[in-house]
Amino acid sequence: MATLQNIRNRAGLLIAVVIGLALAAFILGDMMGSGSPSSNKRTVAEINGKGVGVSDYMDREQSLREFYQLNSGGQSLDAELEKQIQQETWRRLVRETIMESSYKKLGIYVSTDELKTMITGDQSMGLSGNPALSEPHPIVRQMFSNPETGMLNRAVMTNYFNALDNPQFAQEKKRWLFIEKEIIDEKMNQKYFNLVRKGFQPSSLDLKDYVTETGKSSDFAFVSKAFSEVTDEEITFTESDLKQYYKNHRESYKQVASRTLQYVTFEVVPSEKDVENARYWSTQTRVEFSRISENEVPHYVNGTSDEPFDVRYYTFNELPAIIKDSVYNASETQIFGPYREEESFKLARLNDSQMRPDSVRARHILLSLQAYGGNRQVMDALADSLMEVINNGGNFNQLALEFSADESNRSIGGDLGWFTEGSMVTPFNNACFENNKDALVTAETQFGTHIIRIIDQSPPVRKVQVATIVRNIYASDETNQDYYNRAVKFRGKATDLEKFTEQAREFGLDPRYAPNITKDQQTIPGIEDPIQITKWAFAAEVNSVSNIFSQSDDKYIVAVLTEARKEGYAELEDVRAEITLAVKKEKKAAVLSKRLEEQLAGVSDLTQYGIEQSENVSEATQVKFANTFVSGVGLEPYIVGAAMVLPVDRVSPPLVGESGVFVISVTNRTEPAPVDQVDPAVRSRLKYSLESRSNYEAYNALLDAARVKDNRLDLFYN
Repeated sequence: MATLQNIRNRAGLLIAVVIGLALAAFILGDMMGSGSPSSNKRTVAEINGKGVGVSDYMDREQSLREFYQLNSGGQSLDAELEKQIQQETWRRLVRETIMESSYKKLGIYVSTDELKTMITGDQSMGLSGNPALSEPHPIVRQMFSNPETGMLNRAVMTNYFNALDNPQFAQEKKRWLFIEKEIIDEKMNQKYFNLVRKGFQPSSLDLKDYVTETGKSSDFAFVSKAFSEVTDEEITFTESDLKQYYKNHRESYKQVASRTLQYVTFEVVPSEKDVENARYWSTQTRVEFSRISENEVPHYVNGTSDEPFDVRYYTFNELPAIIKDSVYNASETQIFGPYREEESFKLARLNDSQMRPDSVRARHILLSLQAYGGNRQVMDALADSLMEVINNGGNFNQLALEFSADESNRSIGGDLGWFTEGSMVTPFNNACFENNKDALVTAETQFGTHIIRIIDQSPPVRKVQVATIVRNIYASDETNQDYYNRAVKFRGKATDLEKFTEQAREFGLDPRYAPNITKDQQTIPGIEDPIQITKWAFAAEVNSVSNIFSQSDDKYIVAVLTEARKEGYAELEDVRAEITLAVKKEKKAAVLSKRLEEQLAGVSDLTQYGIEQSENVSEATQVKFANTFVSGVGLEPYIVGAAMVLPVDRVSPPLVGESGVFVISVTNRTEPAPVDQVDPAVRSRLKYSLESRSNYEAYNALLDAARVKDNRLDLFYN
C-alpha cells in the first residue's frame, strides 16, 4: 500500500482546493478570525434569524485547522495560513447554514450507496452505459493515480480505505472524513443548483427583448452641446434644489456601515549605530573564526551565524561575485570579510574542495516508514534484502514498480532523470554526488530510506564548500524604543485631525488614506493586521486619534478617524459634493436645452440644416441596444434608447445624455426579424446565459434573505 504522505502529496492542490469546493464560483465577503471570546453567551453570527454560538464557531475553526495540519504532515501553521483558516471558517459557516436549511426544505440528501459510488466508483455502471459513475470522485482519483500515466491504482485505493479502521491511522481517518464531508457537500450543492438551473427557461418576452436588442438598429443625425460649454458662473441653484435632488434619488445613496481614516506609520529601520554594531561583531568574530579547526567549522557556524551552515558545493561561477575570486583558490584558514550583502555582514572561509560532477542521473526506490506501520526493523530488513537482490542482478525497474513509495516515478523504474547539485535534499544529494557512476547506495531522508542507483554523471569539476557566518543587521531594542518614542511624541500632540495633519508635516510623514473600511474588510493597504484598527474605528468618534498600534516588531501606526457612515442611507452632508455636481449638471442641461431649442426652432431636417448653416451635424450608424456607444462621443444609453423609438425623419426635442444635451433625427431604422422566425439556436444561447448565472444569483438571493449579521468584530476583538 502506498504511504499516506504520498497519497497526500498526490492529492496536492486538488485537496487544498476542496475547501469551499461546493461554492467555488461564488465570491463571498469575509474577514478576520478567532481569538478568546469575551462571553460564551453571545453569538458569533445571526443567520436566518438564528444565532450561531461561540462554541459551534470555534469547533468549526479547530476542525479546519486540524485538517490543514494533517494535510501538511503535522507541520505548524504560520500566521498567514491561520488567517486563511479564520476567513474560511466564516465562509463555510455562512454557506453551510444557509444551504442546509434549503436542503432540508427540499428533501435533498446523499444516500450511503450514492456516497460509496462517488468515492470508489461502480465499474458495473460503465458496462451498463453510464461511464461517469464507474469512476471515483476526481479528488479520490487524484489521490490514487500515477501522475506519470494518469492510471488509477484501485488496489492502493482499496488498501487505503481498509487501513483507515486500524487505530494507528486514527489521524488519517479524521483527515479522510473531512474530505468525505466535502464530497458530500459538493454533491448536495450540485443537486440543489441543478434544480434551480433546470427551472430557468427564456420566456417569449426574453426572446423578444434579445431579438430587439441585437437585431434592431438605427442611423441618426445629431447635434450636441457638451456640459462644459456652460460655466458654473452661468447657473444658480439653492439648498432646496440639493434637498429635492437627494429626495428624488435617495435610493442611489444607500450604504453599508463604514469608516474612513488616515494613518501614519513609524517603520523601524536599523540605525547607523546598529549597522556599525553588526560590522563590529563581524570584525571581532573574524579572529575567532580563523582559529576554529577544520572539523569544527560546521558546528561553529551553526552555533554562531544567523544562517545555518551551507553544506552545498559550488562551482566558481556559482559563488557570489563579491567573494568568488578570493575564496575559490584560498587556503582553508583564510577568512574573507566582513563584507556587506544587503542587510547583513558576512565572513567567508573555504571549508572543503572536491572534484564532483555538475549533474547526475539516478533512479531510486523509496521505502517509507509509514508504509510499514512505523516498524524501522522491518523496513531496514527489506532495504538490505533489496540491495542484495539488485547486487545479484535483480531488475531495479521491476523492484521499483513493486516496492517504491514514490508514485511520481515508480512506473518508470524510479528514474529521476538528470538533476544538478542542490536540487535534492542534502543526504540524497550527497549520496549521488559523492559516489561514482554505477554505484548502488542508500540514503536516509525525511521521506524514508532511498536505495539509489547512480546511472550517469557529468565530468567532475572542482567545487568548493564555503563556511559563511552571517550577521543580520537588525534594529536594536534601543532603536525600536526610539521609534516608539517618536510615535508617542506624535500621538501626544496629535489630538484631532487638524493637529494630526500638522504633526505629520512636522515629522515628515505622509499620511495614508483608508476610505470606506467595513467591519468585515480583510485588508487595509499598508497595514498587515488591520483588525484592531478596524475595531477602534467602529468604536471611535469622528476626528478622534487612536492610540499607538504595534504591527509585528518593526512598525507603529497612529490613525485618525475622518468619517463614519451608518448603515442605511447616506446623510445629505455626506454626499453633498456628489449631489452638487449632479444638480449643476441638471442646471447646465436646462441652459443647453434652451439654446438648442432656440437654435433649431423650425428645423425639420438636421442634415440639410447642417449644410445650409455650416453647422457641425454628426452621424451615428448601425447603433443598437446591445451597444450604447456612439462613435466620437462615448457611452450614451439614453440617446441610443431614444433613437430606437423616435419616429424616422423627425427632429427630437433636446435630450439630456451623459456628456451633454442632444437633438437627434433618425434617418433610418432596421427592424428585427419576427420572433417566430428566429433561429432556434438563439433560444438555446439565451437558456445557456440564464443557466450560467443561476448558481451565483440563486445563492446571492439566499444570502440576502438570510440577513447575515456578523458579530465577530465585537465578540473577539475587545
